[in-house]
Amino acid sequence: MGLKVNGVEYEWGDITVTTLGRTLERVLEIEYDVKVSKKHLYGRGKKPKGIGGSNEEPTGSITIGQSEFEAMIRSAQALKPNVKITDIVLDLQVHYLQGTDLVKDRIIQLEFTEAAKGMKQGDSDMMIKMPFLALDIQYNY
Repeated sequence: MGLKVNGVEYEWGDITVTTLGRTLERVLEIEYDVKVSKKHLYGRGKKPKGIGGSNEEPTGSITIGQSEFEAMIRSAQALKPNVKITDIVLDLQVHYLQGTDLVKDRIIQLEFTEAAKGMKQGDSDMMIKMPFLALDIQYNY
């Protein structure tokens, strides 16, 4: 089952991911989250008096096909030769559209932490999972 917003169920076919001025056609998986470490705050007695939070940690990962990965590298290397995927800083937009119901999320200034390439016997294509850190995630901006 997909994301439920105002009674609308979004499925994989309703998602569009864009970055660097283009739509990613070979996006296979996208996942993102903002984590906040929280803990109980205590005072007099045994029961917590509140909950305190600390810094936000926007993280996630995207899995793309090799052709998308190579296109990203070529675009970046056109601006800066020999740049690595972990050197690229970009924004990523994730749109969920069903009929006229649209949700737009924006992942701001993400940087990939790794992008391992590999294949095994019997594979028909290469899938590259790329975890990332970001400065912010704006939900339904």
